[in-house]
Amino acid sequence: MHKLIAFLLLLLLAIAIAGAYGIVHNQISYTVSPEYFTKFKFEQFDLLDSALPERIRASIIGFHAASWMGIPIGLLVGAVGLVHPGARRMLRVSLWSFVLVAVFTLFVGLLGLAYGIGQTASVDLQEYRGWYVPSGVEDLRGFLCAGYMHNSSYLGGGLGILVGWTFHLVIWLRT
Repeated sequence: MHKLIAFLLLLLLAIAIAGAYGIVHNQISYTVSPEYFTKFKFEQFDLLDSALPERIRASIIGFHAASWMGIPIGLLVGAVGLVHPGARRMLRVSLWSFVLVAVFTLFVGLLGLAYGIGQTASVDLQEYRGWYVPSGVEDLRGFLCAGYMHNSSYLGGGLGILVGWTFHLVIWLRT
């Protein structure tokens, strides 16, 4: 297998892994706040009137919202994979780096969720007037915590690229 073919395959795999991450992420955040989806995300993604079950719609949104992040991860982390000798080694180490990026991103998202839980525990929720909160939200704290998780996950994805680079370079330097 040629490295260019491996790189193109890695790009597709990065998109799929990022989409799978989005599905898992949204199942967690849906558990925290169904209203984050029923009052916000379903409308944003034009799935408000769908006959599909809510968790399936949350999964669809997760895949669409996260899969695009597979492009920069695939390009930037996959490109560093070119340092490895041979296409097979490049493919194997890059796949592990993509999994590491996804796990790191989920960890940062869960840290954001924990931070949100802490922030909203003893704070007057009226302090969040500047945040976008649709009318009719009954569990404001849950809605805000899901928002913390979503925002943190974007940060985690960006930082995850650095984690992926570091993983590649550590493996390269050790061999």
